[in-house]
Amino acid sequence: MEKLIICGLGVRVPQETTLESLQALADCRVVYSDLEDKKGRAWLAGYCKSLKVPSSAAAVLKDAAKGGIGLAVWGNPQSSSRLAREVELGAQKAGLSYRVLGAISPIGSVFARSVSFLGGDYGYQGIQSYDLETVLDDAKAATTELPLVLYAERGAPAKWKAALKRLEAGYPSGHKARLYAPEGESEAALSALKPGDRCVILIPPAKPLTARRTKW
Repeated sequence: MEKLIICGLGVRVPQETTLESLQALADCRVVYSDLEDKKGRAWLAGYCKSLKVPSSAAAVLKDAAKGGIGLAVWGNPQSSSRLAREVELGAQKAGLSYRVLGAISPIGSVFARSVSFLGGDYGYQGIQSYDLETVLDDAKAATTELPLVLYAERGAPAKWKAALKRLEAGYPSGHKARLYAPEGESEAALSALKPGDRCVILIPPAKPLTARRTKW
């Protein structure tokens, strides 16, 4: 058996948490989770022998050397959790046996909730996805040519406001986006959105598909 199991809980916990992850975590001696959602943590605790908050990736890896350790994170461990990626890289370097279980990512969550994403309103042959911090750190990370999925488990209002203001400059005035928040869904102009923790935003491209010229 692997000494370390890394699981994602999905964007909406527990709605998007898989049975595979719950069964794997239930077998662990200790489960570490940095999940911010208090209700989500309380629910997860019911499936774990012991649930702890990790102080660092190094602390998780130190305990994993003894075996029987699980790591549960928001979203998908390999695409939306820096802690999970740091732990996985550390396990590789230390030669620890580990397994990463699949989970619903922010993109997958948007796919599941936006029925017209792959056709109809969009139908684009591509997509981009970034966490909030990446957009704040790199002004050129995202392009307006493709649909953009922007997400954050921890998203202070001031940071969201700064990121959306930066992005807004590249889109037409009043460009609308859809916000997927724990409280529900809403659609509004970028400047009018009010995201917070555990939010995902879907921003359509600056130009409709019909306005583009296809090169063959």
